[in-house]
Amino acid sequence: RSEFARGPGGFVRGWPSKGGFYVLGPCFGVELEFLGLDRFHNTPRPSISNPTAAADEEEMHCNKMRQLGATWWKNEYEYMKNAIEPESTDGIVLTVGWPAGGGVWVLAVPPIRARVIGAAIIHNAYNMEERCKVIEQLGG
Repeated sequence: RSEFARGPGGFVRGWPSKGGFYVLGPCFGVELEFLGLDRFHNTPRPSISNPTAAADEEEMHCNKMRQLGATWWKNEYEYMKNAIEPESTDGIVLTVGWPAGGGVWVLAVPPIRARVIGAAIIHNAYNMEERCKVIEQLGG
């Protein structure tokens, strides 16, 4: 599920029942905590000794990944092709926060605006509540 390489952060994968896979990254402490993953060690994909329970758990994992803006890929080829020759998406820096009391905070800005407002401070949040406060502070 999660893998740390040269950084910064790590990448998380999920395999939904519809096929393909989700990728979210780079992920930092707040995202990893939200997903219930270890911040310091790679987390392997769960065992399929109980296929029904594993599928349900993986579906819930994928839903949480989607809440953070994960990208779905049809297959490994499409994912690797995009890694080599990235397509220009909408050019938006997207950060999402889910407060414990409900609701959602979203900051979606062009990269130049993210730089001007100092959006990188979001990665200094210790938890999802702090992240939501920073998103609000930045105009989300």
